[in-house]
Amino acid sequence: MTGREPFILRLPAHIRACTADDLEALEWFGRFTAHRDIIRQAFAAQTRGEGLMLVLDVNRFPAGQVWIDLAHARARETGLLWAVRVFPPLRSLGLGGRLVGAAEHALRARGYDWSELGVERGNARARQFYRRAGYSEAGEERGWFSFTPPGTSAVVRQRRDEIIMQKSLVGASAPASERTGTD
Repeated sequence: MTGREPFILRLPAHIRACTADDLEALEWFGRFTAHRDIIRQAFAAQTRGEGLMLVLDVNRFPAGQVWIDLAHARARETGLLWAVRVFPPLRSLGLGGRLVGAAEHALRARGYDWSELGVERGNARARQFYRRAGYSEAGEERGWFSFTPPGTSAVVRQRRDEIIMQKSLVGASAPASERTGTD
């Protein structure tokens, strides 16, 4: 054996609500450190019942995440998904689909009829992913958002140019993993 032969690596994984112990790890080794305050604000919204942060736990590491804004929907029956991401080495394994499915399940359980999200206009791969998941383009949104990276007083402004995508959750059947309770 030379060590070059491929082998199967099995890791237990499940989707659960984010806990305070996850917050530092959600910065993904510095990749999202500049967004530390945004992560903490989303967690605070979860503790107030205005949001939900789901993490894909792989070996006690939040290797994927989806955040659900329950308070700022365009209409009361619409839940907003954001920060949908999977740790780069684990992409293209179906984990993003499981996260989105879990978020949709959480919305249906809370009585929401629609799921909505924004995708950066230039991110054709993400738009295709959401189309395969049953989302359709419903509009666009342009604007700015601001944040202050930790350890600085400088406010960073970033442009938003998003395609808004929606999916009806009414009559939508849950994926097999939700129906059987497996993940």
